[in-house]
Amino acid sequence: MKADQLKVLVLSTVFPNPDRAVFGLFVFERIRAMAAVADVRVIAPAPWFHRPVKRCRKAARGLAVIHPRYFYIPGLGKVFDGVLLFLSVIVLAVRLRRRFHFTLIDAHFGHPEGLAAILLGKCFSCPVVITLRGSEIDHAQFMLRRWTLRWTLRRADRVIAVSEELAALARNYGVPAERITVIENGVDVRRFVPIDPQKARVELGLTGRSPIVTSVGHLIPRKGFHRLLEVLPVLRAKYPQLLLCIVGGAADDDPYARKLHALVAEHGLEDTVRFAGARPPQELSAWLSAADLFVLASAREGCPNVVLEAMACGVPVVSTRVGEVDRIVPAHAGLLADNADSPGLEQTMLKALDAHWDRTAIRTYMEQRTWQSVASRVLVQWQLAAARTGSAAVQGGAVRMQQR
Repeated sequence: MKADQLKVLVLSTVFPNPDRAVFGLFVFERIRAMAAVADVRVIAPAPWFHRPVKRCRKAARGLAVIHPRYFYIPGLGKVFDGVLLFLSVIVLAVRLRRRFHFTLIDAHFGHPEGLAAILLGKCFSCPVVITLRGSEIDHAQFMLRRWTLRWTLRRADRVIAVSEELAALARNYGVPAERITVIENGVDVRRFVPIDPQKARVELGLTGRSPIVTSVGHLIPRKGFHRLLEVLPVLRAKYPQLLLCIVGGAADDDPYARKLHALVAEHGLEDTVRFAGARPPQELSAWLSAADLFVLASAREGCPNVVLEAMACGVPVVSTRVGEVDRIVPAHAGLLADNADSPGLEQTMLKALDAHWDRTAIRTYMEQRTWQSVASRVLVQWQLAAARTGSAAVQGGAVRMQQR
């Protein structure tokens, strides 16, 4: 590491660990890119009731990650978990600082990590940068969490929002606009690459079906997989050979997963839907490339990485208008449903399936939206927070780094 590089402590409860390899990959990818421009250590706690994971490991590019457990009260924890998270990691942070004198704390999610980071920052006299990623919209619906989030964000030195909706939330909480920046997620264009659709279909055993629609995500209600199943009978009437591939896992005996399988049986869609389960990241390019259309039917998102990953594979997108989707999906790469109700989604999907899409142009558009480009913009915010000033010289140094 260069002597002039920032020393940064990252705090996030949403981060991959040996037991959950794909959990929080969007956080991991940004921090992995940041490790090329700063000296970074990560504390990624897991709730005490999870099976213990290996305490410390080395991730890609030598990224040091510590996985302590933190005390969490299910049900009541949503109110108190920020303070409990702080109390669970403070001793570890003190020990870490003896050998790694971090001068900046970078927290992912406003709650609970944001509150814990602000308290850590007060203990160590460190500036704090907080990234809002989407769950803050849900927290804002509850009075105590809303108050806590407002208190937290007003004390952050910089706030990074992955969508304009989240930036507006921070402004509404009284955070000065000059301390807020929208920086969308990026994509690994070396991992997510276009594969010839026919070759991908042979590889996955999907030959003989057309069109193929793919949707990816954890099987949880807000991802809206039930909406996809509800519109399938109408789509299948026009496209008898249509196949919907749902790629994503669920907890054992999960009620939402049972609901999805019940909807399949209710509508007689057994031959139209394939549940692929959770797949490792290295397989996703094939599942995406095999598709004629990628669909995201979510009710709430920040900046959904899976949309960026689909476009990196050259696949056109249909999505509900959630989070930053309006600004990351250009007209030549997809269509947006004005609302999440089934008729709106159904008509948008039919229109997209009838359209001609230039998959090469979609891929070309994504080649500029890398995690490295994201890192150069985040570095500006880190430097501004570390300097506790809006100095043009600080910004210029980051811009020069971006141009190299």
